[in-house]
Amino acid sequence: MTPTSKLLSKLLLLLESRLKQIDAWQIAQPEASAFNSHTPFCVDTMSLEQWLRYLFIPRMRALVDADNGLPTSCAITEQVEMVFTKNEKARVMEVTLAIDQLLTEQKIPPASLLKQV
Repeated sequence: MTPTSKLLSKLLLLLESRLKQIDAWQIAQPEASAFNSHTPFCVDTMSLEQWLRYLFIPRMRALVDADNGLPTSCAITEQVEMVFTKNEKARVMEVTLAIDQLLTEQKIPPASLLKQV
């Protein structure tokens, strides 16, 4: 496992934890057809919370587990900023921003953030 994969794995765990803290984890799984969406974040077929839990996090974990290369860009923070409320936003955005920067800029997340995992 590459150093980037290890960091991403930790950030995905932290993202899951943060979603649980704001009660955005215990949401119904979308219908199977919802996963066939061709719009960014599947906005036409599922909520952002569903997309994060049932699509983004599992796909990123599968890439980490396969150790077969990670995306070289990621930009989910803007969507989080538009969808989540102010209190929820801060908790989730801190992690999504770290994921975006890790994958897009190869920027190492702050140690203080990683210690929360």
